[in-house]
Amino acid sequence: MKTLYQQLGVTPLATRIAIQQSYFRLAKKFVSSNPLEREHAFNDAEYLALKEAYRTLSDSQLRADYDRSLQIGAGKASLRADGLK
Repeated sequence: MKTLYQQLGVTPLATRIAIQQSYFRLAKKFVSSNPLEREHAFNDAEYLALKEAYRTLSDSQLRADYDRSLQIGAGKASLRADGLK
C-alpha cells in the first residue's frame, strides 16, 4: 500500500510548496481537457485518493497526525518481525 507521500511522488521531507506543485502536476493528468496531456482515463478512485493525499499533507496538523500514524505503524511492523525470529 502506498503512503500519501508516494501517491504524490514526494518524500516526507517535502515542503508545502513541493507538495502543492506535485499535486497540481498529477491532478492535471486526470482533469485536463487536452487528451494529449491526459495520461489516464479519468478514474474517480485514483483522483479522490490524490485529493485526499494533498488535503492531508498540505494541512500541518493533519500531516503531523499522519506522520505519527506512520511511525506507529512502522513500530508495530518491527514488533511483528521481531516476534517471527
